[in-house]
Amino acid sequence: MSFSQFVIRNTLRNKHLYMAYFLSTLFSVMVFFTFTVFAFHPSLADGLNDKAQIGMLAAAIIIYGFAFFFVLYSMDVFIQSRKKEFGLLMIQGMSPKQLKKMVFIENLVIGFFATIIGSLAGVGFSQVILWLSNKLMHVSFGFYFPTQALGLTIISFAALFLAISFFIQFRLPKLSLQELLKAGDLGKGTIQSSRVKTMLAIVLIGAGYAIALLVKGMLVPFVMIPVIFLVVAGTRFLFNQLSVSVIERLKKKQAIFWKKTNMVVFSDLAFRMKDNARSFFLVSIISTVAFAAIGTLYGFQNMILDGMKQVPYEFQLTGTAEETAGIKQTFTQLLADRGIQVDEGEATIYTNAEQIDVIKESDYNHLAKLANKPTIQTQGNAVQLRLANEIGIQEVTINEVKLPDEVTLPVTKTEKSAVVSAYATTVIVPDETKLQSLENTITTVWQPKNASYDELVSVGKFQEKNPLLMAKSYSQQTITNEYAPILFVGIFIGIVFFVSAGSFLYFRLYSDMDADVEKFKMIYKMGLAKKELKKMIYQQVGILFFTPIIVSVIHGAVALTAMYHMFNQGMQIAGWQVLGMFIVIQIIYYLIARVFYFKKVYRLVQA
Repeated sequence: MSFSQFVIRNTLRNKHLYMAYFLSTLFSVMVFFTFTVFAFHPSLADGLNDKAQIGMLAAAIIIYGFAFFFVLYSMDVFIQSRKKEFGLLMIQGMSPKQLKKMVFIENLVIGFFATIIGSLAGVGFSQVILWLSNKLMHVSFGFYFPTQALGLTIISFAALFLAISFFIQFRLPKLSLQELLKAGDLGKGTIQSSRVKTMLAIVLIGAGYAIALLVKGMLVPFVMIPVIFLVVAGTRFLFNQLSVSVIERLKKKQAIFWKKTNMVVFSDLAFRMKDNARSFFLVSIISTVAFAAIGTLYGFQNMILDGMKQVPYEFQLTGTAEETAGIKQTFTQLLADRGIQVDEGEATIYTNAEQIDVIKESDYNHLAKLANKPTIQTQGNAVQLRLANEIGIQEVTINEVKLPDEVTLPVTKTEKSAVVSAYATTVIVPDETKLQSLENTITTVWQPKNASYDELVSVGKFQEKNPLLMAKSYSQQTITNEYAPILFVGIFIGIVFFVSAGSFLYFRLYSDMDADVEKFKMIYKMGLAKKELKKMIYQQVGILFFTPIIVSVIHGAVALTAMYHMFNQGMQIAGWQVLGMFIVIQIIYYLIARVFYFKKVYRLVQA
C-alpha cells in the first residue's frame, strides 16, 4: 500500500473525525454554486443593466473570497485540534515532510468530495430558491440546467482547495514531539484582562453608537466609515478583553459561582471566551453585515411599495379635461371588454396663485367613500390635509387659503388623509366656494370589484402608453420586477453570511469537544446525573451560540436605525422583522445543535 492510499483510506475510515470540516467546505461550495446559478440565469443575465451585472460579478467575487477564508479558517482550526494525533504519527516514524504531504492529500480528498456533493446539492437547492422567488416575489426566473454555473464552481473550487492545500502546510503546529503528545493535557495557566483595553471596548462602541444614533439626514454617509471603524475595533476588544473581565468578576461572586452547576460552566469559560474571541468577532461582524444589508434593502423596498400602497385606488387618471377625455373613454371600454366591474368616481382639483391644491368637500367625500376612508366636514372653513404616513417629507402648515374674488378662508384644522395626494399643500373647502376661475385638473378613479391580481396587472399595462393613468398593481409589480434581482442578490448574500456565521460556531463547538469530553468524564465518575450534564452542555452551547449573535443584533439595530435616519425616520418595522427572523433562525440552529452535541458528548463520556 502506497503512502497516498494510506492517507485516502485513513480519511475515509475516520470520516466522523473529518465530518465537521467536510460539511463546512460542502456548504461553501453549495452557496457559491447556488449564487452562480442566478448570476448565469438567462432571465437575469439578459434583463439586468450594466451596473446590476457588475454588482452580480462583485457579489460572486465577495462570496468566493469569503468561501476561501472560511475554508482556510476551518482547516486551520481542524489542524490545530489534531496535535496529539500528529504526535502519535511521528512516534510511528512519520517525518515532518510526510506529515505535510498527508495534510495536503487529505485536504484534496475532502475538497474533491465537497465540490462534487456540494454542486449536486446546489442543483436541488437552487431550484427550490427559484420556485420560492416565483411564489413569494411574483418574479418568474424559470428553470434551466446550470451548465455554466456547474463548470465555474468545479474549476473555482478545484483551484481554491489546491491553493489551501498548499498554504495549510505552513500552518502545521511547530511544537516538539513531547508538546504534541501532551496537547490538551497541559493546563492553560492563568488569564488576565487589560483594564485599558476593557475600557476601550466600552468607549469605542459607545462613541460609535452615539454618532450613529444622533446624526441624521445626508450627514449619515459621511460618518459611516468612522462609525464602522469605532464599532469594529470596540467589538474586537469586547470579546478579547471585556468579556473575560466580566466573567472573572462573576467568578468572584460566590452567590453566582457556587450556585448549582455554575462552577463547572464558569471554570474555563474565560479561557473559552479568550480562545474563541476571534471566532466571536468574525461571527458578530459577519452577522451585522447580514442584518444591515438585508434590513436596508428590504426596508427600502417596503418604503417604495408602501408609498404605492398609500394610493387608495386601483386606477387613477389625472389631467385636464382635454387631456383625459379620450383616455377615459378608451380605458372604460377596456375594463368592460375584460369583464371587470368597477366603482367609478371623479373630482376636480383646483390650484390657486400660491400653488395650493383646493378640492371641494363633496368631491373629496365622494372619493373617500370609494376608498372606504372617513369623510371630512369643513363646517364653512378650510381643512388642510396631511400625509397619512410619515415618510420623511417636511410638511408646511398654513393658517389661511386665498381664493378668487379676494376671498380668504381660514384653515381651522388639519386631517390625515390618503384620499388625494398630500405631497403638495392641499385643502378642502365648502361646496359653495367659487373656484371656476382657477386652473384645474380632473381626477377620475376606478375601483375593481371582481378582478384578480394578475388581471389587474394585465389591464394596468395600459399605463405604458398612457402615462396620465396610474395603475396601482401594475406599478407595484413593475417596481418589484426592477428591484427583485438586486434585492434577491442582497438578501442571498446576507443569508450566506449569517448561515456561514452559524457554521463558524458549529465547527468551533466540535473542535473543542475532546476537551469537553475529558472534563465531563471526570465529573461523571463523581456521580454527575445525566440531567445535570445536559443542563451544563446546553448552557455552554447557548453561551457559545448567542454571545456573538446578541452583540450582532444590537449592532444591526443601531446600523439600521442610522440608515433610516438618512430619511429622517426611526427604526422601521421591516428592520425589526429582519432582526426577528434571524433571531428565530439562530434559536432553531441552537436547539438542533445542542441536541446533537449532547448526544455525542454523552456517548463518549459513558465510553
